[in-house]
Amino acid sequence: PLANGIPIGAILVSDKVAELIKVGEHGTTFGGNPLACRVGCTVLDHIAKPEFLEHVQNAGQVLEQELQQALAPFVGSTVVELRGTGLLRGIQFASDPIQIVDLARDRGLMLVGAGGNTVRLVPPLNTSIADIKRGAAIIADCVKQFAAERKA
Repeated sequence: PLANGIPIGAILVSDKVAELIKVGEHGTTFGGNPLACRVGCTVLDHIAKPEFLEHVQNAGQVLEQELQQALAPFVGSTVVELRGTGLLRGIQFASDPIQIVDLARDRGLMLVGAGGNTVRLVPPLNTSIADIKRGAAIIADCVKQFAAERKA
């Protein structure tokens, strides 16, 4: 979320590397323009606020709890494992989850496949708790339908 969707680049280096790099020796496609820099500073100011960070931590805990509860009946069969931390989560399935991705899209939830049999969840940091719960419920409904169709 460095600049909230505005193209910008950043680099972090150790003191040793910083001493060796001279002006003009390192460049970036998206670095340095005034608009991107202003937006980047604004985003950093916002995400550094304690109440925002508290929301993000709480949202991550809610997402984990909702997914664990909703998908527990499917772990060991349709679902191989739930993994991740905070709001960055993965659901590994026993088979290609493209049908689950399609079912979720039909219900208004965009999911991203990753690694062939995993769905990656990367909601915005400012997602409401209600939307997180709604998203987890949609995923659960999709997995339930997918599992039922595979048994039929």
